[in-house]
This record gives sequence, structure tokens and C-alpha cells, in this order.
Amino acid sequence: MTFKTLVAYSVGIFALAQQALQPVAANDADRDALLERLAQVSTLEADFSQQVTDMNGDLVQQLHGRMALARPNYLYWQTDAPDETLMVADGINLWYYNPFVEQVTVYQQAEAVEQSPLLLLLDADATAWANYDVKMADNSFALQPNDQAQSPQSLQLVFAGADLKAPLSRIILDDGQGQMSTIELTDVKLNGAVAKQLFTFKVPAGVDVDDQR
Repeated sequence: MTFKTLVAYSVGIFALAQQALQPVAANDADRDALLERLAQVSTLEADFSQQVTDMNGDLVQQLHGRMALARPNYLYWQTDAPDETLMVADGINLWYYNPFVEQVTVYQQAEAVEQSPLLLLLDADATAWANYDVKMADNSFALQPNDQAQSPQSLQLVFAGADLKAPLSRIILDDGQGQMSTIELTDVKLNGAVAKQLFTFKVPAGVDVDDQR
């Protein structure tokens, strides 16, 4: 926004400036509220069911699986057969394994965060937070990509209640191209012990590696 310097308009300009700053302040406050929620979580384990719909709202895929995270670096995301896949973030690399095609793709985790807002759940200090505007409504937080974002994906996080320690209950991921994934979490366990080997990926014998690092 360009501010005029004429003294005669200073009062009006001040009012406009205050109005322009309000959305930014609200966005910062909503981001801080979300980060405060996430700060209550050191580990999380849950079962999940996932429905994927197209731009017309038609169901195109239904998945079930298990997830675990240990902040600030680690994520385990596994879907069951017949659409079996495994994603593991080990703090340095992000591994995506598809047993059906016998291939694993590996990325640098820091770069992967720039492409997927879901990985922001792991690290409150990730620079990619600056790429998203956060808006809060009741127990829900919407992360929308701004002009700095490298990915069109948006994310909505829904918590089970107003209490700061209420667990995450739903994740909605919009790929920005008309496909929506709604993930319902069940049997959520917060801040328990999670085996570290869960976040270690070993490439199975005979599997092709697509190294994107």
C-alpha cells in the first residue's frame, strides 16, 4: 500500500492504515493460536480413514491407515492394502515408498516442507510458515497459500475441542487443482512413547530408488 505524505490527509491515512493492518494482525494472532495448539503435542499416533474427492465432489479413492509424528522432525504415514504406501520423514530425508510399483522416491525434507503444508505440523520454526495465511474459526484452522508459496495446496486442521490439549481430529487437504482429501483421525494417542525405529526407512532389496535430493 502507498501512503500519501500530505499533512491535510494524515488523519484519513492513519485510519486507512489501521484498517489495512487489521487482517495482518488477525492472521498473526490466528497463526500464534495454532502454534500454541501444536506446542502441546510432542508425539501423536492415530488410525485414519481418508476420502479423496474430485472437483465435482465425487469419491475417487478411500484409504485407511496409521500415522505417527514426533515433533519437530519425524513423520510416519502408512496406508493399508490394496492402496499400500508408506511415507517416512526422518528429519533429513522424506521417503515415499510404493510397494506395488516397487519404487521409493526420496526428497530432502526441508525442500518437501515447501511443497506440502501437512509437513508444517512437525516444525513450528519452519520458514515455510511464512508462505501461508492462517485463519481460525472455532476449533478449526485454515492454512491458505499466499504469494510466496511454491505450492497451491491448502490445509485445514480441525481439533476435537476448544481446550488447548484437545487432539487433532480431522485434516482436510486441497491440492489446489480440484482434488480434496478428508482425513478423519481415530484412536488418537497424544504425547506417548513412540519407537524411534518407526521413523527410520530402509530401502527393501530389489526396489528402485528415485533420488530427488
